[in-house]
Amino acid sequence: MRNLSAVLSLAPATEDDLAFMSELAADPEVEPFLAFGAAEDERLRALLHAPGPAPDSTALLRIESDGGEMLGALALSLVNPRSRICDISRVMIRPDRRRSGIAGAAIELACADALLDHGMHRVQTECYGDNHAAHRLFERAGFTREGIRRRAYWRRGGWLDGVMFGLLAEEFSVEGPQAGAGGASVTPRISSAPIPRK
Repeated sequence: MRNLSAVLSLAPATEDDLAFMSELAADPEVEPFLAFGAAEDERLRALLHAPGPAPDSTALLRIESDGGEMLGALALSLVNPRSRICDISRVMIRPDRRRSGIAGAAIELACADALLDHGMHRVQTECYGDNHAAHRLFERAGFTREGIRRRAYWRRGGWLDGVMFGLLAEEFSVEGPQAGAGGASVTPRISSAPIPRK
């Protein structure tokens, strides 16, 4: 997979982005793998006002090309300031741009922003047990599979496990793969300036 992180960026979402993100979340190729379902607009708006890892930053981020084309979204939320823990959620890529490495590059950028630029100790996520593509995605990004919350979610007509993944600061490096299931690699030229809240 070519390194897309040099041609992608994460930008703070705004109120104007919520319609696009809500439509993307409702897409039949995206919606089954998201946690919320109903009341999506309210959930996205809450993430827009939730804190990210940088002071005065928003958790909800646009994934865009170097030309400014919106390719998707993700949330990078500060969930424990004292222990410096962030959570990645809501990873959504436009269906016409999936399987191109965009999600992996966006996750690497988010981890670089949290762990390298803003001194976070840990980034974590949870995926549905049947979302094997997401499991592989996070393992390739260097996350370690840490456990399973058995039958934790009623979704798509049945109970699904929640599979938990975590990545520690010392496992993430601009030098190349480190510890973890797959190791993450980010080129030093990535710009991860603080993502201010607008």
